[in-house]
Amino acid sequence: MSNVVNATNATIGQNDLVTSNPPPVRLLTRSQVRSLLRWPGLIEAIAQALIDASGGSAIAAASQLHVPGAALHLKSGALASPPVLSVKANLRPEAGGAAGLVVAFDPVGSTVRAVLDSADITAARTGAIAAVAARQLAGPGPHRLALLGAGPVARQSLAALSQVVQLEEVRVWSRDQGRSAKISFETAIATAVRSPQQAVAGADLVLTATPAREPLVTGADLDDHVLVLAMGADTRGKRELGDGVLDDAELVADVPADAAEVGELAYLPGGPDPARCVALGELLAGRRRLSGGPRIVFDSVGTAVADAAAVALILATAEAEQVGTLVDFAG
Repeated sequence: MSNVVNATNATIGQNDLVTSNPPPVRLLTRSQVRSLLRWPGLIEAIAQALIDASGGSAIAAASQLHVPGAALHLKSGALASPPVLSVKANLRPEAGGAAGLVVAFDPVGSTVRAVLDSADITAARTGAIAAVAARQLAGPGPHRLALLGAGPVARQSLAALSQVVQLEEVRVWSRDQGRSAKISFETAIATAVRSPQQAVAGADLVLTATPAREPLVTGADLDDHVLVLAMGADTRGKRELGDGVLDDAELVADVPADAAEVGELAYLPGGPDPARCVALGELLAGRRRLSGGPRIVFDSVGTAVADAAAVALILATAEAEQVGTLVDFAG
């Protein structure tokens, strides 16, 4: 009996020590986070996280709080390996850029591990998801890419796609012609065009990354054999794909249930139906296959397991390279 008591007392004492003297928290600024986001490691980390999520060893939860002129997006994700729990809060105005932070927890020690600026994490992990989808779903290259949007998500998606598929031509459209011109200036194979229809004509790979609330393209605008990566619609009311794009297409999503609620799948003819959609993680794990239809639409609303994977990779690199500021909040 005394051995049991002593063991119990020792455990309680250790827990008290962890609670009263937590380790310092690593603070990472936006520029530091940006320096730690690196291809191709991020793409591989995201791919594994999607597989883990489809098998139940990674979990996520999401919610949105709407306030006048903006929406607060809350996304929590947990990975078993490496063990990390991330909570991201992004305030997204109806116009302009988002602002937010990520709090990373150590779920084993039950402590706060880090606080990070979230802006570049969101854009980079979205680009990585697009790259994972393209690598899985696109046929052999070279590819002609239509890039609708020229903001951070579009730019990171272009960078990530360049890691995994061969691109011979990129046509960029944005409502902000200055942004699309900048991408075309920086990318030798890119050309800025004046309409979404000009961008998608003849393209076999289409990526949409805009905050549009009215469709940009219809099924009649697209070639028959095309892969559409819909990365922009992630809130009720957003929509980039118009009539005919989803009709008879093979549907894939990072999170089918969420895509049917706030993504392009909410606009399926006949109403949202997650059962019509295959989770990308299931395809990556080899548990599901597509039937080989002419058009594939991948609908991404962003998943917190991808955030957790990005955060785990960032923190491992930050700790190895001693990047960031350590703050003792208990002091």
